[in-house]
Amino acid sequence: MLVTIPNISVRSIAAAFPKAPVDLSALAEIFGVQEVQRIIKDTGISKVRLAEAGICASDLCERAAAKVLAETDSAVGGIVFVSQTPDYLLPATSLILQHRLGLAKDVVAFDINYGCSGYVYGLYQAALLINSGSCNAVLLCVGDVISRFISPADRSLRMLIGDAGSATIVEKGGGQLTFKIVSDGSGAHYLRIPAGGSRYPRNEKSRQVSEREYGNWRSDENLFMDGMEIMKFALRDVPKVIEDLLADRGWQLSEVDVVGFHQANKFIIEYLRKKLQLPKETVPIAMGETGNTGPASIPLMLALEWPRLSAEKRLERAVLCGFGSGLSCAAVALTLSQTKVLGPIEV
Repeated sequence: MLVTIPNISVRSIAAAFPKAPVDLSALAEIFGVQEVQRIIKDTGISKVRLAEAGICASDLCERAAAKVLAETDSAVGGIVFVSQTPDYLLPATSLILQHRLGLAKDVVAFDINYGCSGYVYGLYQAALLINSGSCNAVLLCVGDVISRFISPADRSLRMLIGDAGSATIVEKGGGQLTFKIVSDGSGAHYLRIPAGGSRYPRNEKSRQVSEREYGNWRSDENLFMDGMEIMKFALRDVPKVIEDLLADRGWQLSEVDVVGFHQANKFIIEYLRKKLQLPKETVPIAMGETGNTGPASIPLMLALEWPRLSAEKRLERAVLCGFGSGLSCAAVALTLSQTKVLGPIEV
């Protein structure tokens, strides 16, 4: 899918993450010093932020949302919550946030279940609501506390994944958002939590922890990721998505001020940067002390990098691109020159 939606602006962005970082070096007793050092070198991640017990993605998003709502005078007509870790199976977490944030009762509220491409999917849904005339402004909340579903003995994920939340105000304005979205459900099994849904309900078997590939230990109720397959998907599909997006928008890669990738790990982002022949300063890498925060990684990266980006560049031409579970890849071309990005909030 390739489409441009006119008369849309991203007004403000904020992100929130857990305050206390977990230093990966502390895991050397479990996984060994050499393994921890290898992970840090390959991924660029030395610390992860993990939500404390009782803190949900909605709590992190609520803190970020309070910040952006204080910065706008637009009447919010819709709230979209994008997450793989809702508060409950039902009701929708967006409804809970509507109440907690004191939004009007005539606000339209719904959830979207998406991971690392979820921020761009959320922008797409918000733009559709505004373009349809349903809303003048939409509050987009995106975040996960996916660390809750990682086995403590799974070294492939425990030293990679962090938690975060974000909030974005999308409103009627003078800009336009161009989207390119690719979906490949044939790879759905490469990144999933097998048990817990209607297809495979939790039971005694699903709770059994056993040794899996490469000496990782987990149950079917834990998150599983085939890292090699996800990487192959990203390296194969993302460059083509970016090229198609820019061709449709009429931009040259050399003209783009910033390309904000999902902060999966340093290796993938560096490969994509070199493949697209982009300068280092155009492609921020900002997961070193947060970990891979899934759908919140793009807004969190912007919040962390904004002082440098806004000082060095006009940000008239920006590209944001998420990729991962689904398998899915979603990219958007937009301007961020009038966007206010607020520093990250520690919770």
